[in-house]
Amino acid sequence: MKKVKVPKPMRMVWGSLIAYWLSGVINPAFVAIAVMIVLYIPILITDPYFPTKPEE
Repeated sequence: MKKVKVPKPMRMVWGSLIAYWLSGVINPAFVAIAVMIVLYIPILITDPYFPTKPEE
């Protein structure tokens, strides 16, 4: 099984801020993307504390 490297929470914050900024420049739909990124941050923070075993 290949191990996937997930981004750090601060990179996710910057990504959500850029998506929010793009909502004013390009398209208002980027607000939804920014909100989804921000809501994903707690999952990334708590993931190392509750690891799951890979199914075999």
